[in-house]
Amino acid sequence: MSATAPPPCWLHRGCRIQLIGYPRCEGAYLIQHSSGAVLGRTASLTAARLLIDEQISLLRQRLAAAA
Repeated sequence: MSATAPPPCWLHRGCRIQLIGYPRCEGAYLIQHSSGAVLGRTASLTAARLLIDEQISLLRQRLAAAA
């Protein structure tokens, strides 16, 4: 009986980037903030980091306003 390893994931600025498909395919990486909010999906780690960098300030403002 073999155990299945969890999908690889990385952290960047309080967000989790998880490989959910084949690398370099559209939507291969799921980006989720530590609050549970999904920021989107990208085809590469670089694109995921850029998406986080672009949206993190706005997301934090929204979360603060909702608190």
